[in-house]
Order: sequence, then structure tokens, then C-alpha cells
Amino acid sequence: MSTLRIPTARIFEPLLAPSRYKGVYGGRGSGKSHFFGELLVETCQAERGTSAVCIREAQRSLAQSSKRLIESKIAALGLSHGFRVYSDKIATPGDGIIIFRGMQSYTFKAVITIIVTGLVGAVWLGLKVMLGK
Repeated sequence: MSTLRIPTARIFEPLLAPSRYKGVYGGRGSGKSHFFGELLVETCQAERGTSAVCIREAQRSLAQSSKRLIESKIAALGLSHGFRVYSDKIATPGDGIIIFRGMQSYTFKAVITIIVTGLVGAVWLGLKVMLGK
């Protein structure tokens, strides 16, 4: 078994520590999606059977989802042999799956329920709104 080595920008290093929840905010081009895309691929490779849902606020099609970014991270990390890419999902090692949805498919309460109950191993939630109190 080979070791996966992913260079991480110093600003994201604290997010490598084990934690139930991880969150960041920042402007466009700050590397958030690339960091979390690599982290999700690494998690799916290391913890076989991991299931995840990637939810974006403004996703009208898969072309607007994080799917293409995750596909590119799988290829760049040389892990294409362990993942199966389909038109609407990505099968992960050990019979896990990554699905992609728009926020319009869920209420905010439903998303929080998914996160809190641990129905999936990882949730990638991309929002461009300020959440009220």
C-alpha cells in the first residue's frame, strides 16, 4: 500500500486535525474547494465505504456542481483505479458513494439533519448566503 501525500497550504493545516465539523469562509479563489475536494478524496480512499453528499446553494446542473473538481482531484492523485465515475455520482472504494445535489432539493433543516445524524460520512455544503440567527 502506498502513502498518499497531498501538499497542504499552511492556512488549511489546522483543518487536517480530526474534528467532527470543519468549516471555512472566504472569497473566490482562496482554495477552499480545492482543499476540501482533496480532503474528501483522501477520506474516501482511506476510510473505505465512505458516503458523502456535496450540496451547493446555486446548482442547477451537475456542470455547476463540485463533481468535476472531485473528478480532477481523483485523477491528479492517481486514484482513478479505485473510484468509478458515473454521469451523476462517483462510486468510492469499498462501496461508498458521492452524490451531488442543489440546495433547492433540501430545506436547511434537512441538511442539518443529514449532518447531525451522520447519515453520510461527509457533507460538502457550499453556500453563498449569510445565515441568520
